[in-house]
Amino acid sequence: MGNQIYTKPRGTVDFMGDSASRYLDMVSTLSQMAEEYGAKAIITPTFEETSLFVRGVGSSSDIVRKQTFDLANKGSAKDYTLRPEFTAGVVRALIENKIYAVPDTPIRYYYYGSVFRYERPGTGRLREFRQFGVEFFDKTLDFNAQAEVILLAYRGAKKILGRDLMVTLNYLGGDQARANYRKALTDYFGQYVENMCEDCKDRFKLNPLRILDCKVEADQELVKDAPKIEDYLSEEDKQEFASILNILKELNIPYQVSDRMVRGLDYYTGTVFEIEDASHPELGALGGGGKYSGLVEQLGGPALEGIGFSYGIDRLLSASVDSFAGKQVFPEYFVLPMGKEKECQEKASIIAEKLREKGHSAVIPSLSKSIGGAFKMADRLKASKVLLVNSDLTLEVKDMEKREQTKVEEEELLK
Repeated sequence: MGNQIYTKPRGTVDFMGDSASRYLDMVSTLSQMAEEYGAKAIITPTFEETSLFVRGVGSSSDIVRKQTFDLANKGSAKDYTLRPEFTAGVVRALIENKIYAVPDTPIRYYYYGSVFRYERPGTGRLREFRQFGVEFFDKTLDFNAQAEVILLAYRGAKKILGRDLMVTLNYLGGDQARANYRKALTDYFGQYVENMCEDCKDRFKLNPLRILDCKVEADQELVKDAPKIEDYLSEEDKQEFASILNILKELNIPYQVSDRMVRGLDYYTGTVFEIEDASHPELGALGGGGKYSGLVEQLGGPALEGIGFSYGIDRLLSASVDSFAGKQVFPEYFVLPMGKEKECQEKASIIAEKLREKGHSAVIPSLSKSIGGAFKMADRLKASKVLLVNSDLTLEVKDMEKREQTKVEEEELLK
């Protein structure tokens, strides 16, 4: 066992060096944009009570039925699950901390971190993946608030990718519209349910709207002739959706309406949307979200509506290889002791730390490196300057671009 080489779990990735820098810089860029819309950061636990996700995400969702990572119960009276999404945890934090209790205060949060779903890994699909998202809450979220979140989602993805994208939307309507539509779907799919896939048989019992999202080809053919939600919307619903589309049109945001989009979570009501990139269809949606009414109350809070979205950061990283390099970090000084004397090597460590205290980045090579090997390392690191600490403790600076070398006093160097 001593020689065993461990590998990362299936469906996970390592971020190192440039890839880690791209991830962190992408999160920073998206965080700044969310703050432009008045959002503040929120950090919630990586795991929550299992029942929170069952109630929040929905018992009929594929996530709850098949994809959760449940933690082994070590004597606790409660069961816990690694988060498969963020919204339920954000709502739990809002309720537990009574964030809603301060009157006339906007409740707008952004988040990022890992989520976990047990599914078959593939292109754009991991078991541990990263999300960035926002959640807005208020007593009523009218068409302006819904459009605002869609615009934030679009602008953020476009800033990262540097090209136009497509917003695909649907409108699921209010409680009465959805109830009527659910009955119409039950009547329609009831004629064919015995011949549908096993998942759709379960969806038929739990939430027939989920059948619209089925990926099985034979069932997709049935979906084509299924009733459409637009026939069950109230005039108020239709006017609200029309206003959202008009805002997108006036701002030249590319969009299309799909009456089959329901998203993968059960809590959505009203507007749902996805951000898609025609350049990378194999990745699926880069992000998506929608409005939800009743979720806060369902989890024990007051009557608040919410709207939010999340990006799959891993998908954004894959789609933006050529457009988002991230911040490239190179050391300003490569501090090289030229002598083997203890005093010379100690001086190199001391001067490097003094440079850092002055706000400069500085790297010292391993003492086992030869002088030639050290210079090759400085080139690979793309260091701006090599600071030579000579055996007599004098200093010289070599400009790696100009290839010019000059003597320098310590006081002058540390000004």
